Amino acid sequence: MNYHKILRQFFLLSFILLLPNVSMAMSAYEIMKKVDQRYTGETIEQTSTLILIDKKNRKRERKLKGFTAEVSDGTKSISFFLSPSDVKNTSYLSYNWDDPLKDNDSWLYLPSLQKTNRISGGDRSNSFMGSDFTFSDLDGVEIEDYTFKIVKESDMVDGTDCWIIEATPKSNDVIKETGYLKTLTWIRKDIFFGVKGRILVKKGKKVKLWSAKDIKKIDGVWVAKTQQMTTTKKKKREHSSIFIIDSIAFNKEVDKSLFEAEAMQRGY
Repeated sequence: MNYHKILRQFFLLSFILLLPNVSMAMSAYEIMKKVDQRYTGETIEQTSTLILIDKKNRKRERKLKGFTAEVSDGTKSISFFLSPSDVKNTSYLSYNWDDPLKDNDSWLYLPSLQKTNRISGGDRSNSFMGSDFTFSDLDGVEIEDYTFKIVKESDMVDGTDCWIIEATPKSNDVIKETGYLKTLTWIRKDIFFGVKGRILVKKGKKVKLWSAKDIKKIDGVWVAKTQQMTTTKKKKREHSSIFIIDSIAFNKEVDKSLFEAEAMQRGY
């Protein structure tokens, strides 16, 4: 599943409903292909809030501005941190190429060091700016790198019928890049939309729990306006991150110079 589309936001699409007998005949791979190929607009502009919650329920809030644009050979995205002061003007740029044989490119600019760091494959499983989301979650993975199976044909989540799909990496390289051993995802049958997940983390015998809430259709595109990722160990919460979309617009003209390295240092 392309987890990069999960954070950008977020898991956006509009699909013609399939007849029940057709849906039941679909394989797990076919279902996930539908999820992965959903339409997310030519461009996205959004403002958002990232809330970090530690084990003592202390909260830190961060504001971001983000832009995404489809290009001829992939997708380019950039996010700027607007506040608080300790992260202001930090920026994250990523190129996600359509060619599965071409590695995605991403960079993190830290204004306090006046330095741009390239995110290598071995770093993609690291936390993104202290959150429970990783760089790999943002950058995405190729569904061809996974095997899928339907764990349960029907399970209700917030009143909607879902498949439960298990995804297992085909190689240790994928595990190293994502940091994940196995993922269960609840996919809404009516709109092929991920609404819930359970992720087995390689390091520390931890489990991440993901959920998508406040799902609405905006400009003809399905959007989860609130997403939460919680890291647990031995069934106890260690940390949570809540990502809230404050505003979002699709298919507006976006200045392509935003997706250049120089834009990271200029800030928003």
